[in-house]
Amino acid sequence: MPAAGAQRLHKDMRLRKRAEFVSVQQGGAKISGRFVMALAQRTPTAPTAGASAVAVGRVGLTVTKKIGDAVTRNRVKRMIREWLRTHGWVSPGWDVVVVAREAVRTVRTVEQLAPDLSKIQRQLVAWSGAGASAS
Repeated sequence: MPAAGAQRLHKDMRLRKRAEFVSVQQGGAKISGRFVMALAQRTPTAPTAGASAVAVGRVGLTVTKKIGDAVTRNRVKRMIREWLRTHGWVSPGWDVVVVAREAVRTVRTVEQLAPDLSKIQRQLVAWSGAGASAS
C-alpha cells in the first residue's frame, strides 16, 4: 500500500482561491462532454527570483448542489481525482476548472467518466502543441 500522500493532488496543483476559479471561468476556453465540462486558460506566468518560468498545471473541481447531496458530490469529485491521478494531471501551463454536469448523477465508475476526461486532456495537449492561446 503506497504512502498516504504519495499520489495526492498537491496544493500547488490545485486552484484554491475563488479569484482563481473566477478568472478561469471568465476567460477560459470551453471543452464540453456529456458528464463534465472544462474551462481552460493558460496559467498567468509571473516568474519570481529564482523560480522557473515553466508553470505547473492546476485543476479545480466544481460540483454544485444540482448534482445531489454531499455524498453524491463527494463521490463525483473522488472519481474525477482518481482519473486524474491514474492518467496524469493537467498539462503544465494550464489552469483548468472541471464542472460536473447534472448527467454525472448516473455515473457509478471512473470508466464512465473516462471519455469526457480523456477528451479534455487531449484538447489541452493539442492547444499546448499548437502554441494556441485558448483564453
